[in-house]
Amino acid sequence: MVARVVAVAGLIGPVCVLATIGALTLPGDVLIGWALLGAGAGVLVALGAPRLPHRRAVESGPDLLAGAATAVAFVIACLVVVGLLTTVGGGLTATVLILLVASGLWAGYHRRPAPSAGSEPHRVPAPRPPAPAPAPRPVADMATEDLCVAWRRSYFLLLLATDEPAHQLVVQRRQDFLDEIERRDRRGFLRWLDSGAKPGSDPSPYLTTRN
Repeated sequence: MVARVVAVAGLIGPVCVLATIGALTLPGDVLIGWALLGAGAGVLVALGAPRLPHRRAVESGPDLLAGAATAVAFVIACLVVVGLLTTVGGGLTATVLILLVASGLWAGYHRRPAPSAGSEPHRVPAPRPPAPAPAPRPVADMATEDLCVAWRRSYFLLLLATDEPAHQLVVQRRQDFLDEIERRDRRGFLRWLDSGAKPGSDPSPYLTTRN
């Protein structure tokens, strides 16, 4: 902490001297022009700072402090550059500016938070495969009344089948229902057929066995 304060204090002195030399060197109209440019940069920063993502939640109006700091820093930076050009020339001034930019980039890079040792990259969980459809109940285990209800419901499933494999599964299931109904009560089954049985009609009124 003490070393940082000493470093800042040691930097303020040369900056003030160079800025003063630059202010004395520049003509008055050029100095006014730089001041207007600095004011314009400050206005842009004041209006744009609240729109940053990390500041939208806390600020809604212009950031006057950031704008004023930007304007002052802009003018001082221009005066310091003019002071360097006046005292040490263009070559050394360019070298100093390059070193300052490199130092700023280096400091910004080393201030980035390092990832913790136990942190892992975010992994998107793989989608789970769909659960297999339950096996249909054997028709031999169904009561006759349930067979008739299942036969009627399967007609609507047949209408809703969207592809050929699904259509064939429903057709085979309906055939199993018919075979089981005929096996249990052939006479009643034939009476139902003779009455003009339709794909969705109910055979139970023609059967003598309901269990």
